[in-house]
Amino acid sequence: MLTCALLLIVAVALDAVLGDPAYGLHPVRLIGRTIQRLEPPLRKVPVPEFWKGALLVLLVLALWEGLSILLYEILSPFPLRLLFTLFIVYSCFALRDLTRHILPVISALEGNRIPEAREQLQKIVGRDTTVLNRPGIIRAAIETAAEGFVDGFLAPIFWYALFAIIGGSLSIAPCLSGLTGILGYRVINTLDSMIGYKNERYLLFGRFAAKLDDVVNFIPARLSILFLFLSAWLLGKDAGNGLESTVKYHAHAASPNAGYPESFVAGAFHIRLGGPVQYPFGKVDKPWIGDGALEPTPDIVREVTRLITLSGYLAAVSLALSSWVTPIVTKKNF
Repeated sequence: MLTCALLLIVAVALDAVLGDPAYGLHPVRLIGRTIQRLEPPLRKVPVPEFWKGALLVLLVLALWEGLSILLYEILSPFPLRLLFTLFIVYSCFALRDLTRHILPVISALEGNRIPEAREQLQKIVGRDTTVLNRPGIIRAAIETAAEGFVDGFLAPIFWYALFAIIGGSLSIAPCLSGLTGILGYRVINTLDSMIGYKNERYLLFGRFAAKLDDVVNFIPARLSILFLFLSAWLLGKDAGNGLESTVKYHAHAASPNAGYPESFVAGAFHIRLGGPVQYPFGKVDKPWIGDGALEPTPDIVREVTRLITLSGYLAAVSLALSSWVTPIVTKKNF
């Protein structure tokens, strides 16, 4: 179990140094291509749309989990298995890029280059940035960072640690168990990002993927408040108001999970997030999150990225320690 814990720390260190490189054979890109290839034939299966989408989810999960287990078993020498597991874990989250992709938006805003800021923001959000004013751009950047902390980093390493703990407690190859946990999460999250839309094409077909994504993010979204609180306190932000804001506004987001980190950030920085948003399919009148009186600024966006980064490192250390210690304690007690 110590090996699995160290493996997670090394993967996070690699991400801190290298980020998430973009290349054609990146596992997440390959998962995306698998989804694209399987969707057309599954659309022709003579069952209701919902079940076609559910079949796609189960098939992609089975293919990628099966392939990862097969490769793990084939790579029988320990160093090769370790490197393979490290590669998959490292490929399934992105903490450095989560904040790095926001920096060009901040830079453009600081130079008052609003069209450029919209262009840079469009690369990381799904809403129509062409209609956003300066405050709207800033709010969108902050919301993206807060929500991305959960599904881009915390949730993947949470499922890695949880599956490693279960595997270690049951004496079932803990590192392989952790690998299947983090890869399974990334498959589900990728499916949601590709077919989990509420439009005519995917409303029914993508519903299973969207609901399953809500399920696997349920615990990490709520767990995120612990690490955000600790980080806000360490950075001298208003952690207490962040908690109050979470209690009051977490349900104001459309997602059952995104409202937790977003409402905490809003409270910790005394700003408001949410509000009306323009998407490609039309305008959505979202409720406001937070009741702060401060106008969001590029400096606040920069501070939020620092908060997210520190929260990520605290989460990684905590979950790595948990994956090491918990199975040992369990075996001693039982």
